[in-house]
Amino acid sequence: MVSTEYKHHTPVVNIDDDGALRLKARRIGIVGAGPAGLAAAREFIEENLNARERAHGNSSTEFTDSSQRLPFTSITLFERSNDVGGVWNYTPDAKCHYNLPQDNAAHAIRQNYDERSLTTGGFPTPLYENLHTNLPKDVMQYSDFEFPEHLPDFPDRHAVHKYIHAYADSKVLIHTSLPEFSLCLNTEVIDVAYNTEQNQWICQMRRLDVDAGSDKETYTEAFDALLICTGRVSHPYIPDVPGLEQLKTELSSTKIIHSKEYRRASDFANKYVLIVGGASSGTDISRQLSYTARSVHMSVSDDRIVQKTDTSLTLSPELGAGCNTENPPKRHPRIKRISIENKRVEFTDSTEIPIPDVIIYATGYLSVYPFIRNSIQPLFPALDTPQPLTNGHAVFDLYKYLLYIHNPLLSIFGVPSKIVPFPLFEYQAMFVAQVYQGNVRLPSLMQMKSMWQNIIKEADPYVMGMKQVEYENELLAIVTEAASYTTGNKSIRHSRLDGVSEHWIDRRKHTFELRKKYLGY
Repeated sequence: MVSTEYKHHTPVVNIDDDGALRLKARRIGIVGAGPAGLAAAREFIEENLNARERAHGNSSTEFTDSSQRLPFTSITLFERSNDVGGVWNYTPDAKCHYNLPQDNAAHAIRQNYDERSLTTGGFPTPLYENLHTNLPKDVMQYSDFEFPEHLPDFPDRHAVHKYIHAYADSKVLIHTSLPEFSLCLNTEVIDVAYNTEQNQWICQMRRLDVDAGSDKETYTEAFDALLICTGRVSHPYIPDVPGLEQLKTELSSTKIIHSKEYRRASDFANKYVLIVGGASSGTDISRQLSYTARSVHMSVSDDRIVQKTDTSLTLSPELGAGCNTENPPKRHPRIKRISIENKRVEFTDSTEIPIPDVIIYATGYLSVYPFIRNSIQPLFPALDTPQPLTNGHAVFDLYKYLLYIHNPLLSIFGVPSKIVPFPLFEYQAMFVAQVYQGNVRLPSLMQMKSMWQNIIKEADPYVMGMKQVEYENELLAIVTEAASYTTGNKSIRHSRLDGVSEHWIDRRKHTFELRKKYLGY
């Protein structure tokens, strides 16, 4: 098949005569040093180490012959916080900033608000004091890095924090001496734009560890490919209901927070609390507050379904499980309106309660990437006019839920919901690393668009659940087939990832029962 080169700059974009693409990107930027960013950095670093090994039989040997080039000339990992770990770094104080309501991408734009913890210096995460995992440790762990054997099946946040940092130390940070790898902490990506003339992502960065106004505060870097690994828990989603804004301005006695700010049940002792949302956080917080608050009420979706034996749809605990039997949470449907005049919260079934002391919105998060211009320049401007990347509720036009179809030199990790994150990130990193070496042949622009249209026709297209098994195996099959074609070796396998085991599948399917057995809820 004939292949023609579209641009002579790096990255190299090759188009076959059927429109299929091969990409070669050598300068890699990774935004976010949490579980996804660490998995991605590790994969790209290991591709370079493997190339060194193949060339010289010694992973520490430098490349002196320009014909034996490393796959990636630079791998830069950016983290706006002062440490790696992302969502698993606990901040005792939560200086969250959001609008009321905050129900779309435009609402989530921040204006010069510093959210960093006064205690740790890190940015706020949703971790609360008495948090345990929703998943068994052998299900959630990375493929070749086990949790310590002595830990319980459902570890607490302290144990996961130590685990993530141990993984970072042994798999990523150990390689900081490599000339092509850089870790930039306290560095925030504030603007990203694709330059079609240079075929580069131009990224404006802000150093958060220098004085504001310093000539070293902001700088610009260019990359061939960009990986967004920032997660989905930065921008709280707070749906609008009639009376919410009036409540905020006229009734200061009622405190309104998002679950991202919740830290400990003792903060709500003897309070009358309404929790909006009945998924994992809302249910767990309601359980904890049933032992300290005066009264706990929950407003949950009318169509919320929890099936005890099917965790393909939800990882949420059963409503009421593990609660104080003398003060169980009272369940209500959606809020219809908040009446300041009557000092009542009215629900869609016509029941009502007094306006509480505290309203906790456990309603999830918006999918927002404020540093990415919503109108991203496509790879082929003459052929393509993309819609905005996100409206806050969904990220659009992704090949394999990962590569931005209009410019596959942008990857966004962890978009689907109801996933087991760490393993998913490993498979996504494996796939992207092979795509950006030109080893994986991508479908044409029109084919990828058609695939996406078929996906979004499905019910709950972003909910992955047990489909994660099929997804990971599919990514592995694509990479394996590409490697077999490239090398002529049909038995070639990834060094770590070899498909999802039956044991993992069984444990994942029975997560709900296992958690109830070990944690009691």
